[in-house]
Amino acid sequence: MKNRECPYCHQTVSLKRCLKYLLRGTDYDTVCNHCGRSIRLAKEPKPGFKYSFVMGLLSIYIPMQTCLYVFHTTFVEALICALPFVFVSIAVAAYLTLRSLFFGGDI
Repeated sequence: MKNRECPYCHQTVSLKRCLKYLLRGTDYDTVCNHCGRSIRLAKEPKPGFKYSFVMGLLSIYIPMQTCLYVFHTTFVEALICALPFVFVSIAVAAYLTLRSLFFGGDI
């Protein structure tokens, strides 16, 4: 089975429906946009969520602390310097989560 494929009609579920899993979590089912049947995730996309959460925080915390203590910037300047790392870590986490979505049938 391919990534984001409906188990009934074997068409790819739209990205719009899959993006809801990033915001709401994985404990609900969705509807296939082709056949209209209810589908759920076969398993949790990333079982090590707490590890990826900690790595995301560290990828933001370390650049900010570097700006504060090495470059002697103010808090706001350090926060602005850390913002690109925030966007990159969110984008990488979203990509890895969407890449590992596999749907099963009704549960």
